[in-house]
Amino acid sequence: MFAHMPTRPLLLLCTWPLSLSAECTTIDITYNFVPAEAQVAIGLAADIWEGILVSAIPIKATVTWAPMGGSALGITFPNGRKDFPSAPIAQTWYATALANSIAGVELNTGENDFDIFLDSGTDWYFGIDGGTPDGQYDLVSAALHEMGHGLGFVGLSKKVSGIGSFGMLLQSDFAPLVTSFPWPQLDTLPGIFDRFLAHTVNGPLELMDNPSAALGSAMTSNQLRFNGAFAMEANGGTGPRIYSPGAYTLGSSCVHLNESTFPQGNADELMTPFSASGEANLWPGPVCIGVMRDIGWTIAPNVGIADDRSDRAIRAFPNPTDDALFIGVPGTRPMAATIL
Repeated sequence: MFAHMPTRPLLLLCTWPLSLSAECTTIDITYNFVPAEAQVAIGLAADIWEGILVSAIPIKATVTWAPMGGSALGITFPNGRKDFPSAPIAQTWYATALANSIAGVELNTGENDFDIFLDSGTDWYFGIDGGTPDGQYDLVSAALHEMGHGLGFVGLSKKVSGIGSFGMLLQSDFAPLVTSFPWPQLDTLPGIFDRFLAHTVNGPLELMDNPSAALGSAMTSNQLRFNGAFAMEANGGTGPRIYSPGAYTLGSSCVHLNESTFPQGNADELMTPFSASGEANLWPGPVCIGVMRDIGWTIAPNVGIADDRSDRAIRAFPNPTDDALFIGVPGTRPMAATIL
C-alpha cells in the first residue's frame, strides 16, 4: 500500500553511508521471478535494515519481480496485527514485523510480514557500489525504501470523493496485485504511523471524525507533520513534513516524507515518494530512523537517530561475506576487496 513512483516516483539519493553494526535481526526473503543479480542488491538492502532494527523474531518477506507498466518502481504490502499482547496502543494496527518484535513472539505464523513488488520493466542498476549511472534506477535504494514501508513506515489513509479515512483500504484498491497473506479487516482503525500525523493548524488527525470531509481536507492540505518525539529530535525540534499534496494519490500521500522538504541530496530523502535516475541512497536517514523508534522499534545501540554515519571514515559491506567486501570512504566510490 505504499508505492514508490518514478520521476518516476520513489525515493532516493545522495551519499552512501553504511552501518558497520552487527546484525540485530534477520530478514528472510523469498524471491519470485527475481533475477539472481537483482537478489544481490535486494539482499544488501535487507542487510542494512538488519543492522538498524532489533528483533528476536525473524522477519519474513516476499519480493516479486512483475511488470507494473511504469506507474511505480515498487509497491509494498505490510501484513498487520492489532490488540496483540503488549501492544502499546489499543485499536491500532502495527506492521507484523514490528508487532512480533514488541510481543517477542511470532503472531503471524505461516504468513509473510510484508510483500514487495518491483517493476520488472524498469532499467535497474544492480550494482551495490552506489555508482548508479544516469538513466538507471538504483535497486538497492528502491529495495531499502520499500522495506522501510514493510517494516512500519506506512499508514492506512484513503480519500474518495472528498472523504478521508483510516482503515478502509481494500485489497481491490490495489488490483491486480494480491498479497500472499489474508487481507485484514481494518475496521476503520488507524495504523500506529497515522496516530502521529497532525495538521499544523487543526491538530492530530486521529482526533478527527473517521471517515470525514475534514479528514480528507487535512490529507490534501500540504500541512501534515509527523509529531513523534524522536522524529522531531532528528528534524531539529519540529515535526518533519509529510507528503500531502492537493491531489491525493493512494500509496504516496500521507505515507512518505515531503518531497520538497527533503529533496534530492538530503540525508532524509530516501523515504520521499519520488526517485531520480542516476542516484543512490544507501541509508534511511535520521528522520526515518526517528520515525521507526517513535512507532515502537528498538534501534541498535550503535545507531543514533540523528546519526547520518558521516563521522565514520570507513564503511564495509556486505558484512559478513565470503566473497567480495566493499570498503568505502565518504566522498569516494567504494573499493572492492576479494576474500580469498
